[in-house]
Amino acid sequence: MAEIIGITSFGAYIPRLRLERMAIFQSMGWFAPATVMVAQGERSMCNWDEDSLTMAVTASRACLTGIDKSGIDGLYLASTTLPFADRQNAGIAATALNLKNEILAADFSASQKAGTSALISALDAVKAGDRKQVMVAAADRRETKAAYFYEMWFGDGAAALCVGSDNVIAEFLGSHSVSHDFVDHYRASGKTYDYMWEERWARDEGYAKIIPEAVQGLMAKLNITMEDVDRLVFPCFFKAEHRKIARLLGADKDKVADNLHEVCGETGTAHSLLMLCQALETARPGDRILVAGFGQGCNALYFRVTDAIAELPARDGVDGSLANKLTIDNYPKFLKFRDLIQTEMGIRAEAPTQTAMTALWRKRHMLLGLVGGRCEACDTPQFPKTEVCVNPSCGAMHSQVDYEFADRPAAIKTFTADLLAVSVDPPHCYGMIQFEGGGRMMADFTDCTMDDLKVGLPMRMVFRKRTEDKERGFVNYFWKATPIPGAAELMNRIRFDGQVAVVTGAGGGLGRVYALELARRGACVVVNDFGGARDGSGGGSASPADLVVTEIQAAGGQAVANYDNVATVEGGENIVRTAIDTFGSVDIVINNAGILRDKSFTKMEPENWDAVMAVHLNGACHVTRPAFAAMKEKRYGRIVMTTSAAGLYGNFGQTNYSAAKMALVGLMNTLKLEGAKYDIKVNTVAPLAASRLTEDILPPEMFAKMKPELVAPLVVYLCSDRCSETGAIFNTGMGYANRAAVMTGPGAIIGSENQPPTVEQIHAQWDQINNMEGARELSDLTTALMDLMTPSSAAAPGPAPAEPSSDEELTVAAIFEKMPDAFVADAAAGVDVVFQYCIDGPGGGDWFVDVKDQTCTVTSGKADKATCTLKIGDADFVRLITGQLPAMQAYTSGKLVIEGDIMKSQLIERLFKLA
Repeated sequence: MAEIIGITSFGAYIPRLRLERMAIFQSMGWFAPATVMVAQGERSMCNWDEDSLTMAVTASRACLTGIDKSGIDGLYLASTTLPFADRQNAGIAATALNLKNEILAADFSASQKAGTSALISALDAVKAGDRKQVMVAAADRRETKAAYFYEMWFGDGAAALCVGSDNVIAEFLGSHSVSHDFVDHYRASGKTYDYMWEERWARDEGYAKIIPEAVQGLMAKLNITMEDVDRLVFPCFFKAEHRKIARLLGADKDKVADNLHEVCGETGTAHSLLMLCQALETARPGDRILVAGFGQGCNALYFRVTDAIAELPARDGVDGSLANKLTIDNYPKFLKFRDLIQTEMGIRAEAPTQTAMTALWRKRHMLLGLVGGRCEACDTPQFPKTEVCVNPSCGAMHSQVDYEFADRPAAIKTFTADLLAVSVDPPHCYGMIQFEGGGRMMADFTDCTMDDLKVGLPMRMVFRKRTEDKERGFVNYFWKATPIPGAAELMNRIRFDGQVAVVTGAGGGLGRVYALELARRGACVVVNDFGGARDGSGGGSASPADLVVTEIQAAGGQAVANYDNVATVEGGENIVRTAIDTFGSVDIVINNAGILRDKSFTKMEPENWDAVMAVHLNGACHVTRPAFAAMKEKRYGRIVMTTSAAGLYGNFGQTNYSAAKMALVGLMNTLKLEGAKYDIKVNTVAPLAASRLTEDILPPEMFAKMKPELVAPLVVYLCSDRCSETGAIFNTGMGYANRAAVMTGPGAIIGSENQPPTVEQIHAQWDQINNMEGARELSDLTTALMDLMTPSSAAAPGPAPAEPSSDEELTVAAIFEKMPDAFVADAAAGVDVVFQYCIDGPGGGDWFVDVKDQTCTVTSGKADKATCTLKIGDADFVRLITGQLPAMQAYTSGKLVIEGDIMKSQLIERLFKLA
């Protein structure tokens, strides 16, 4: 059987940045109004540190995925925008790719069909036996003058193909070429921009005639028709003409590859190969692909996809590059990145940029290939390679062999954003990256902003321009780090790996969805469900819990079923014991189990009242209590109670249910306090979701909209370590969520300790008592008591406190000096307390006040053991002491923080008369 040759791998690259074409028109439409005709979609654009060479290297690296690069013995680089006219650009790419020295490197240029010309040459070399495996890369970054059609039509990009005879994914069946000195555009030597002839000329005499000539010549040569073609690939940025040529060739629109105009524009020499790569991404064995490259003639090639394509390792490809995009509407940024506008860069930009060719040669593998060293004595990698191993426990001399870092995964160890450093795209982001397996280096960051960066963010290395010596026309290349696409989202993704969750009532409805989502995010889940009827009757059933466990395990998660009844103390303890015995811990509890026994209040039998209380309120208590003890030991936990709108707001016929659900809020309010110092967060959710409890209560159209999946995200967030909220109530359902809270109004002062108010006074002040304007939440009982004892100014409007005398500015130190004189000894009978004051600010410091045996001692510094500690800023402390800042207002606003025995802090006003 004759040896087949063809494509063995492919890779593609489209820069991350995309410019909205409309941004060009919006900026320059006043000058070139006709550009609005082609201002749809977006074009790809290089970052300031990218060019044709860097893009070709990136596409080639993708092409080498799964390929033994030691077998590459040729590299052909095609482009009309190569950075060097007399320095082999393919040689730079080969060094950057760390290919062996014994290869043929060649540049192909001077025509838009150079990409397909290089591909045919590579195929011919392999077919002749001169080369075993040749890589072909094509890239272009074409420049145009501003505000013209071509600026919108063109885009930047690259593609690469390996051709050989082993593991061929697309067999080469033949080619046909025509050459014409058809000049639709040209660029003279030394010129920056193409000179463009009329578009109609290029369309009617070029694309419309030359492409069909080459394609029809190939079909005649191979004795095939368009029936033998499954995918027709050819460039033409005139969309209407693109369709017209396809019809002329007899190709149905379903066979014609999209020209990518709307998503990236036409990428010059790379475009035919880029379109071919996209066709290969979705190709199936047996598909036949005909690809044509246009420019001063046309090359047409014919391939048949083989079974080997199914074994090709995954790579981003064209579609991956298109998905990893950042669209901008900043046209001046595009112009600056292309060096089309001159801006003041400051004197820091005047640093010498000349490159020492001798140093570049000696360190070419380090600089261009990112090759460091690995110690053979201790296996420690390092960059750069040195004579001495960096491992302090090794220190071996001359022990290092070459070690490539370019393809090693890395992560950010430290980072900064520097606005003082010279940068075309400020701020200049850089930092220390740590390579997986060892080794680290300081690196510039690219294709990202400061907001994208965080310690631990996975990064990959990219070959980029570092500096450019414009005076001498020399570009300096090096490696930079860029975030791996999607890595930030993965880092931000809330996970529960290593955590154990208990979900009660998880055999269906909300509980099932909670359990599935927690397991999907890495939690080990105890799926509890008694399996009783909706009203709690019956002997229970294992099947609901077992079905959910099976579902979790089938998806690759870990779960165990539990069938205990939460309504009993033993049941709650067994549920938590199941978590600890099976998975070793309990980190999360969702009290979701519930039943319904609805009746109007006068018809409510005691057993119906007790049954609902037993499951909802007592059940939450029975499960939470043993879990809370375990959480205190490990000093972490997340608990979610399930209340209801019926409990928060009331609902006819649900007195038992409403009472139980509101009681859970009270349970939460105290548990949040008891769990605070152990990092145990306790919150309550009022879900609005379809379940077996509500399926015949709600209207069918509403029931259909109330998917449990719309409730689960908020509940799962409350279970995560990202959630710092505690003691809060949330309504959620049907894609909506809000917070509910118990609020306290400003109230009114009516009567006093010695003169109780009369009923008539209550009636007279009712509007003010009932007023909720300015209402606020109170965090605990102590705060509520302090609120009653120190009412706000809204409750007792009156003259503002007097300002301190202007001829004696009161200081913090002066206050503490006067404090012994302000001490009221008679009020201190039986009092034994130490008040620690921590005053922040330039006038602050630490003082503690010791009250014992009706005496007062004030000392600078910190007490060994304080009864309570008061923390406040210096200015606020003076205002507090002089009566300008009410104590309750300072406390509830967060200006005053009290730690320790908060109740004892209320003695201060009784013991000292300073104001």
